[in-house]
Amino acid sequence: MKSKIEELILDSSFDYLQPYFYSNPNALRCELGIGCTREEHMRTARERAKAIYDILFRKKADAIIFSYWMYDFSDTGEAEKALYEGVDTDEIIEKLVSREAQSLRFLSRCMMDYRHVTVRGLGTYDNPGDPGYNPGYGLTRRNRIVCYADENEFDVPALLDKQLSDRTDSEVGLVSFENECILSVYDDRGCDIVFATHEKMREFYRPLEPYFLDYDRKEMKKRYMGGK
Repeated sequence: MKSKIEELILDSSFDYLQPYFYSNPNALRCELGIGCTREEHMRTARERAKAIYDILFRKKADAIIFSYWMYDFSDTGEAEKALYEGVDTDEIIEKLVSREAQSLRFLSRCMMDYRHVTVRGLGTYDNPGDPGYNPGYGLTRRNRIVCYADENEFDVPALLDKQLSDRTDSEVGLVSFENECILSVYDDRGCDIVFATHEKMREFYRPLEPYFLDYDRKEMKKRYMGGK
C-alpha cells in the first residue's frame, strides 16, 4: 500500500512547482535565516532547517524528489549575443555548460546510488496559453526523479546545506511516507512543507508554529481552521 504522498509524487498531474506554499492548499511556510549579519543569518538558517527536519522526520527521509529540466538549446532565433551586450560571450557559455553539467551530475549520482522512478512529462512554467508562449522557441521538458532510501540513508545535512547555500542546485524535496509530507528548502530565507492531507497539516501545525514566516501566518491559520 502506497502512502498518499507517494501516490502524489508518482502522479504526473502533481506538478510541484514553486511557489510550493501558494500552489498547495495543505502547506505551511517557515522562516529560516534570521540575523543582522550574513554569518548569523546562515547559522540560524541551518539550525532552523535541521530543527524542522527533526520534527517532520522522526526516523529518516523515505525518499527525495527533484526535477530534471531538459532545455532545447538548439532553438531558432537571432544571434543571442545581442541580448548580452557588454558581457563576455565565453562567460555566458561557461555558465550554461556548468549549470547543465551540475544538474546531470546530481541526476547521475542519485540514479547510481538509489532505487528510483522517473515521472515524465510534468508541467512547466511555460505552457500554451501563457503570454509570450512560442511553441517553436526555447521549449523545455521536465521529469521528476523519485529516489527511495530503502535500507540506506540520504546525506540530509549535505542536501539541506546545498539548498541553503546554492540556489542554482537541484531543488530537492525530502519526503516522509509516515507523515505524508514533502519538506522543500527554497533558499536560505525559508522552506515550505506540503502535506498530502489536511489532517496531517493540522497535526504538525502546532509543532511547526514557532518557525512560521510571519508574512504568511494569517493564511496558515486560515488553512488550519479549514478555510474559515
